Amino acid sequence: MTLSYGVKKKESVTMTDTNITRAYIIAGGRSSRFGRDKSLYEFNGKPMIMHVYDALSPVFQEISIIADEGDKYSIPGVKVYPDIIPGLGPIGGVYSALCNCENGRAFVVPCDMPFLNSSLIAYMASIPPQYDVIVPMLDGHYQPLHAIYSTSCIKPIKQLIDAGKGKLIDFYNNAEIRVIGEDEITFYDDPYKVFRNINYTDDLH
Repeated sequence: MTLSYGVKKKESVTMTDTNITRAYIIAGGRSSRFGRDKSLYEFNGKPMIMHVYDALSPVFQEISIIADEGDKYSIPGVKVYPDIIPGLGPIGGVYSALCNCENGRAFVVPCDMPFLNSSLIAYMASIPPQYDVIVPMLDGHYQPLHAIYSTSCIKPIKQLIDAGKGKLIDFYNNAEIRVIGEDEITFYDDPYKVFRNINYTDDLH
């Protein structure tokens, strides 16, 4: 594993500054703890998945959804792809996203992170493309579902799946990683808000 850290930050990053054009929203979870479909749960006047979409749309030219029940989403211009291997959770969603990615790199995020920061995402997307993974780290922990993956990751992720391992970061040891450090994250927003995923309705308050 090769870890790289950066200190360069920009107050404003536009779509023309980015090195990738595609993002995928992972929406294939069962929402068992939440008790209902999280992606369509209305929060602050719109479905949770639309909060995610609205944060991504200023940054990426193409936004797609990974979900097995694609007919419940009707966002103009957004394609829905089913999980290639259903029932695997996040690792399966990332694998499906990369297998459908045509331009080599993609930003991947779940449908239950409604507090995303577009400027932070654009900053990540502006980083040169020599890395397999560009991923934030908070309190010593990777945030693998707020990350950019190269299609070079397809093979090692499939090897994890075939071995019955469900932890996405297990292949990081053999990858070129660009870590987004806490100083970079906090330049744009509160990391404890940005990476907050919603498991229960109380998490929205």
